[in-house]
Amino acid sequence: MQFKPLTGQVFSSNPRMEVFCRFLCCLATVAMTVLMYVYWQPLRSPEVAYPLVSLTITNRYWAGAFRVITSLGSEGFFLVVFSVVYWSVNKALGFWGFVLMPLSILVTSEIPKDITRLPRPDVRGVAVPTYTFPSGHASGAAVMWGYAAIIVRKTWFWAAALAVVALVGFSRITLGYHFPGDVLGGLVAGILFLAVSLWLGLRVDRESLTRRLPWSVLLTLAFVVPFLLAFMPVKVAPGLLGYVAGAGVGYLLQKRYVRFRLDGGLVQHALRGLIGLLPVPMLLLGLTRWIPMEWAAVKFLQYFLTTFWITFLAPLVFGRLGLMVVGEEAARAERAARGTAESAAGAREDWRSAGGTWTTERE
Repeated sequence: MQFKPLTGQVFSSNPRMEVFCRFLCCLATVAMTVLMYVYWQPLRSPEVAYPLVSLTITNRYWAGAFRVITSLGSEGFFLVVFSVVYWSVNKALGFWGFVLMPLSILVTSEIPKDITRLPRPDVRGVAVPTYTFPSGHASGAAVMWGYAAIIVRKTWFWAAALAVVALVGFSRITLGYHFPGDVLGGLVAGILFLAVSLWLGLRVDRESLTRRLPWSVLLTLAFVVPFLLAFMPVKVAPGLLGYVAGAGVGYLLQKRYVRFRLDGGLVQHALRGLIGLLPVPMLLLGLTRWIPMEWAAVKFLQYFLTTFWITFLAPLVFGRLGLMVVGEEAARAERAARGTAESAAGAREDWRSAGGTWTTERE
């Protein structure tokens, strides 16, 4: 599936609507920031949080519903979704999801938590051995669902994404994992991270960069830079940066040696998801039985292998099993499709220069 390339029009193709949506986004961010500053103590007080928490403590059905909702902002959920997207929908969208997801969690949640060191709510039955501000689920949901909405560019998807982000934030409060102030902080951090990422994405010419740097240099940088950063004094940094390195190295190797195509029937897509996702929990959880995961380098390698499997090894396996077209055959098909597109573009230009009007039917 092809998506339109990123442009300055993020929310709408209508310039007035684009300006209006940007204004609303800035207004919401400023309003949440002012709210945290003015009402910081009430937003982190038991009197505000506990009435909402009692909803899930006293009603197991509400508790189950909000556990499902909160998973929509979790690391595992995004790992599964972007794996399926990478194998069956759009490679670039899936790859950048693997990069943005761990970086957003690290920058907007884990590093600030280690700085602020604020305790979580003391709620019966809830024991999380980490700090609380800002909420990683809230910031991660804002970044990843916002990223998906920017790429899809559909009004209905924007509405759905905003609803999911709001519900994920509310679920973190009702389940007793965060105070309301933590969720507001996560939303603000996520919006700012996404805005900066989008600004950089619009200004960095990635194609020019990849042409200027040799492939071997790009491959080395994709591994070495995250590996060196993994030793920062943040507990989860090795794992999150391992995700980034594995995705980067796997994607570069895939572009050179696999070049798989995304087409296929429903059964092929389903089997890709089933076979491709099967080793992921074993890589993330199974190795802890035999290897000391407290070592940063080992933790980095474990998470590296997870996204490396998704981006490079799994497509190789799919090709061997006949679940997707890979290698030279895929390259030939891409060249043929590119030639067809160029021929169509040339024909359109010839038709216009002759005074004709090109229609959808003619295409």
